[in-house]
Amino acid sequence: MYGSHKIPQQRLPLSKKTKKWREECVDAFINLSKFGLSERRNYLKSLYDYYNGQIDDQDYKYVLKPYGKSRENFPSKLRNYPIIKPIIDLLLGEKAKRPLNFSVAVKNSDVVSQKQKVKQELLFTTVQQMFLQELSRIPGFEQPEQGSPPIPKEIMEEFENTYTDNRAIKGQAAINYIMQNEEVYDKFQKMFFHFLVAGECYTEKGVSNSETFYDVLNPMDIDFDKDPDIDFVEDGDWAIVRKFSHASTIIDRFGDQLTDEQILELENPQQTSVESYLLYRAEASGADDNIYRNRLIECVTVYWKSRKRIGFVTYIDPTTGAAEEFQVDEGYKMPITLKEQGGKVNYEWVNEVWQGTKIDGRFFADISPISNQRISIDNPSRCKLPVNGRKYSDINSSNISLVSLGIPYQLNYNIFKYRMELAIARSKDIIAQFDINMIPKKWDMDKFMYYIEGTGIAWVDYNKEGIMLSPQHQSVLDMSIKTIGQYISLLESIMMEWEKISGVNRQRQGTIGQYEGKGSSQQAIMQSSHITEDLFRKFAQLEQRELQGLLDYSKEAWVTGKKATYVMPDMSTETLEIDALDHMESEYGIFVSNAGDDQSRLKEAKQLSQAMIQNGMPPSQVLDLLDTNNLASIKSKMRKAEKAGQQLQKAQQEAAQQQDAMKMQMQQRSEQVALIEKEKDRQLEIEKALIVAESNDSTDKINLDLEKFMKEYELKNKELDLKEQALYREGDTEPNGK
Repeated sequence: MYGSHKIPQQRLPLSKKTKKWREECVDAFINLSKFGLSERRNYLKSLYDYYNGQIDDQDYKYVLKPYGKSRENFPSKLRNYPIIKPIIDLLLGEKAKRPLNFSVAVKNSDVVSQKQKVKQELLFTTVQQMFLQELSRIPGFEQPEQGSPPIPKEIMEEFENTYTDNRAIKGQAAINYIMQNEEVYDKFQKMFFHFLVAGECYTEKGVSNSETFYDVLNPMDIDFDKDPDIDFVEDGDWAIVRKFSHASTIIDRFGDQLTDEQILELENPQQTSVESYLLYRAEASGADDNIYRNRLIECVTVYWKSRKRIGFVTYIDPTTGAAEEFQVDEGYKMPITLKEQGGKVNYEWVNEVWQGTKIDGRFFADISPISNQRISIDNPSRCKLPVNGRKYSDINSSNISLVSLGIPYQLNYNIFKYRMELAIARSKDIIAQFDINMIPKKWDMDKFMYYIEGTGIAWVDYNKEGIMLSPQHQSVLDMSIKTIGQYISLLESIMMEWEKISGVNRQRQGTIGQYEGKGSSQQAIMQSSHITEDLFRKFAQLEQRELQGLLDYSKEAWVTGKKATYVMPDMSTETLEIDALDHMESEYGIFVSNAGDDQSRLKEAKQLSQAMIQNGMPPSQVLDLLDTNNLASIKSKMRKAEKAGQQLQKAQQEAAQQQDAMKMQMQQRSEQVALIEKEKDRQLEIEKALIVAESNDSTDKINLDLEKFMKEYELKNKELDLKEQALYREGDTEPNGK
């Protein structure tokens, strides 16, 4: 398998890239990689063992066999006391709580012109409303009542704050759907685990069954090559992914490219793995004749950058007279009409990503250029591999990880624990040394020990014949070990050094000293976060590229459009409706904010909830804010709440003004009614005076005048009543003050 690794020539036209050439390319890159022949796989596996607390006796050989021979039946056993795992688990928990704030922007060249177009349409609509409002003031011109339109200055300010390209909105909805459908949050967490333990993490993405797929790769199953100054694998030259799968899995993916004979041969694989996932096989002891007869089959997928020839056709547009250009593939034949317009073709060689799979070391499948090259509009030669990942720190040196930094401290901690356990086993109490001849004649050992333990007195018979007892035989032996306390101090110093190197101190783990103040504890936590922030920052850069890749591959997956419904993390239901043409022609850009800054700002924003409720904000809106883990969403919701509060305040002010106006009108109407009543009384007095003055006239004249007066009086009363009713009708108040 690992023979010559000469790479076939890549700068060939597509017609010369035959089946033989394609298979030779796949074999060449597989041979170029070593996989199991290198020590990298064993080293990475040991890192995961250290995290899980698995002990390798070779690491403690100089302790367990100090002189080349093992010491059996010792009163102690070397065990693992994990100090690496709690640090890794704490960082994993912090990563799970850090917000992932990302936004989609459109990078097409027409994005500015689209914005200007929308702005002009909005200004035109506003000016039209203002014109209609002016027309409504003309007598006889009827216009539906509506609020006054805002002035253009306010429109421009609101437009600049709220404008979002409709394509960006669709792109945001698309990535939100992919995040939920592919469980990207959980897979990012799994990637971060590999990043902490192995110092490297890798993923594979693509299209399957009209949907994007996203897989987290085991760092032991990947090999690649890239420029030394490139951080991410997707910008490298080639990458290989080796997986061991069952025949059923391979048939599901490559069944349409394998013959019936090849599918039958997969039942007896040749390139197998002993790491079969059999639960009881792992627990079995002793020889197993079937250990190499498992069902896992080696499946190696190769991605590499080949070359292809493309052309750029330039011509003069007869309508505009401007030079135009478009891209064509090799073998393009220019139409006669285009030649008459001065059309020319300039060919260039650019990069093109190919893929190919070798199954069980025998069968080849799916050797072809990938459908979505993820090229740049400005540079068609810049393309990306479907495999991406990065290492933590491999600049001019071998890569390291947080677990690899903690291995020496874990070994020393286990050794000192082992030594302390031996010291405890050797440690005895203070022992009194007595001459056995001190036991009285008629007593046995049990009776002598009984009186010592019961009374604390050692009874002695000094009258034994022929025995001379010496005071030197009565001494005390101190068999306690004084080094146990020193071992405890050494263990504490190892923990302190490991916490200093990892950046996760005891204050960050929640252990606060009895005499430590709040300020010093917060300062220690802040300094600790500064050390580990580089881990989160490097991983955030990878997350941004991963989201960008998923959004790019969705263009190929949804080539016929997409309609779906999905649930957001806040349990709200959203709908997705993608137009295939607009989605494919849009060039999206993903931007991820600084999660560390967002987390602190998010915490401060949520601390304002009590003040918001005291200032009149509805509790439902406050709970909605607390349920949001996105600072941008909190800003948007707070702006909406502020706008609703301003509208409510404005409505209350208008209602108060209307109420004051109604009171003034009622007061004026009351004054008018009082004047009318006063005028009626005055007219009555005048008429009475005239009657008295003319009382000396004849009776007929009096009767005639009285009759005339009564008629006039009735007419005046009717007129006054009509005026009074008209006034009350204008005030919407019933007569008599009701």
